[in-house]
Amino acid sequence: MDTTDIDKCVKCGLCLTSCPVYFEVCREPVSPRGKVQFIAACNQQNLSISRNLENIFSQCLMCGTCTKNCPSGVRHDMLFMRMRSQIVQDFGRDWKKRVLYHFLSHEHQLQLASKFVKFGRNAILENLARETKLGNIQLKNMPKLNTVPFRKQVPVVVEPKGKLRGTVLYFTGCATNYVYGDIGHAVVKVLTTMGYRVEIPGDQVCCGLPMFSQGGFETAKTNILKNTALLDRSGDTAVIVDCATCGYALRNGYTEILEELNADPSTAKRLSLKVRDISEFISQHFDALEPHFDPEKPSVKVTYHAPCHLRNSPAVGTPLIEQLLEKIPGVDYIRAEDTDSCCGGGGTFFYDHPEISKQIVDRKIKNATETGADLWVTGCPECRVNLSGNLKNPESLQVIHPVQLMERSLKRTTK
Repeated sequence: MDTTDIDKCVKCGLCLTSCPVYFEVCREPVSPRGKVQFIAACNQQNLSISRNLENIFSQCLMCGTCTKNCPSGVRHDMLFMRMRSQIVQDFGRDWKKRVLYHFLSHEHQLQLASKFVKFGRNAILENLARETKLGNIQLKNMPKLNTVPFRKQVPVVVEPKGKLRGTVLYFTGCATNYVYGDIGHAVVKVLTTMGYRVEIPGDQVCCGLPMFSQGGFETAKTNILKNTALLDRSGDTAVIVDCATCGYALRNGYTEILEELNADPSTAKRLSLKVRDISEFISQHFDALEPHFDPEKPSVKVTYHAPCHLRNSPAVGTPLIEQLLEKIPGVDYIRAEDTDSCCGGGGTFFYDHPEISKQIVDRKIKNATETGADLWVTGCPECRVNLSGNLKNPESLQVIHPVQLMERSLKRTTK
């Protein structure tokens, strides 16, 4: 393994103060600094990869906060992904994750699997196994799947209202396509209201981050190459994403993983320059949306949870989203004490380490509830599942996407 990042670590410990997992367990081995030293010991052949080491490296949310706050520039995220890749090579992968990643890397099979999951969640679960938990979340609190995948509900091209300002490609991701179709419809409505033609490529596949964040570089490579080829078009204004995780993958992860695999990253680099989170894009072109807001809409109290992949992004920090929320007529924005902290979801972390995840998310819920907000907005589907899934009464504090809040604030005459 490349020792460049390992050698940068001066063991200062600043990463400990920002790590949500270390904050809960206070054990050096699971801290970012501890993990870096384990990797160094393996590199020097003073330590062998083991099941115990596998457990230690699984205790990471891959939130990227340690990387962002490291004064020495250590890329903890890439170091940990490489180590996870080595662990998978040595010990294989849990069968449940093998099944999950298989479907995520085969879109047609994912569509078929979603039909069975939809039947199980939408039909059977309403009467059976409601108290069963998936990790720290009761199954009855898991979201229902879309009746029909979102990309089959809308045309490939949706024309704008009024004067054409440009054309955008919309990368829906898996969550919007199979679970949160309401977000997709809000994205399309807001963009077309702003004057943008929205094209939704039907051949897009999972962004691949669930695979490569767990060390499955080769598994994710096919998805990466397919998406980069599909989305790398000249003439489009932007490639829009509504998922913080997908945005990180397309904007940062693709180039890094292709370089890791010694593959040509040039297409991924071109694509990364055009990727925009929907909230970021609206903020940049707010003048096109502002005339369409309804100033007579009833006021609503709103608080915000910043997904790690957005708040740790140089392009989409928390202040940008908060300023956008404050511009929306009828929105009374109230900042929670820990708006910028991780929710504890972290891909499969809430399933792998439910006790730690529960401690983190319960604190988030307490602080959000204390704001007195009616709505809790976040731009990550994983965060939405974890936050709403752990609320004692999900109806008491509805969790939605920022773009849904914007769509709700439009004049009723806007269609």
